[in-house]
This record gives sequence, structure tokens and C-alpha cells, in this order.
Amino acid sequence: MHELPDDYLADLLPTAKKVVSALGPPSNYNILQNNGRLAHQAVDHVHFHIIPKTETEGLGIGWKTIQPSKEDVAALAKTISDKLSS
Repeated sequence: MHELPDDYLADLLPTAKKVVSALGPPSNYNILQNNGRLAHQAVDHVHFHIIPKTETEGLGIGWKTIQPSKEDVAALAKTISDKLSS
């Protein structure tokens, strides 16, 4: 993230906010951005994780991983895309 031009950064959080809104929004969530392997960055580009929290979870970066089907991921992507377009 530190290598991005400032004008790119100006769009990142408003975009994350739009995605959160398209998700519902959840009443409790974390937005996480990792930089470097030791910080658990596994994909070599800047991206944000929006992590919904339940009433019993607090601040933390641990979460239960799931393996959704490609169809479920495609359906969620379409839902978010449709809401962002409207």
C-alpha cells in the first residue's frame, strides 16, 4: 500500500465503504489490509478484507476459513456488483 500513488489511495476507503454497504451492511466488521508475507499477505496486490463479526467476536484477525463453491462466490460477486452499479 505504501507504494501506491496518493491519488489511488483516495479511492480505496470510499470503495471499501461501498462494498460494506452492498453487503448489508453488517453491524460489526473489521476492514483488514495486509502488507508482506509476515503480515499474512498471500496475494501480491493491494486489497482489503471485510470481516463481518458476530456479537460474541471482538477485534482480531483470526477467522474461520471456509471453502465456498465457485457458484456461491459468483453469486455473491454478482450481488455486490449489482448493488455497486445501482
